[in-house]
Amino acid sequence: LRFAMNHPGRVLGVLAINTEGVGTAGYKEIIMGKIKEMRKGSSEELNSKNVAKFAEAYVKRSEMLTSMNKKIKFDVLMMTGANSKCVADTETMHKEITPGLCSMIKVEEVSDPLTEAKEKVAEALILFCQGQGLMPTINRRMSRQESTNSQGSDGMGRKLSMTDYDTPNIRRLSLNTGENGA
Repeated sequence: LRFAMNHPGRVLGVLAINTEGVGTAGYKEIIMGKIKEMRKGSSEELNSKNVAKFAEAYVKRSEMLTSMNKKIKFDVLMMTGANSKCVADTETMHKEITPGLCSMIKVEEVSDPLTEAKEKVAEALILFCQGQGLMPTINRRMSRQESTNSQGSDGMGRKLSMTDYDTPNIRRLSLNTGENGA
């Protein structure tokens, strides 16, 4: 989000998942925990120079909440799990962005949507990209409930999609009224 705010001409939109950083120091705590593990002789090796540079950059970053309304001129989709610790931060950011540019999705009964609700994140990403005019022909998977509800009025088949309506039906355009063409 910070990159997009500083370079709005380089992005079409932003998908932010479990957005943190308004009132919490989540990543800083994670980094400090990793450093402590490394010092204890943990099996996972971290380059201490890189960790120190990342921690320094994290500490030096500027507060961005107050400038969000002025700098965000692109579409933003924020996703968070309803059980996540990031819900409050995500809601705060959502309130600061100009209405109409930002949408927020809370995934029920999930704390990390990226690992616990992959299908919902993928579907939201596809729809977000299609809203930006990207990937217009990609088909999204429908859930079972949606596919059973989309049966035609006769109960036999599914309703036609917009793509199906765009496909010419030669029989419908035929000028012949009889079956044998007479």
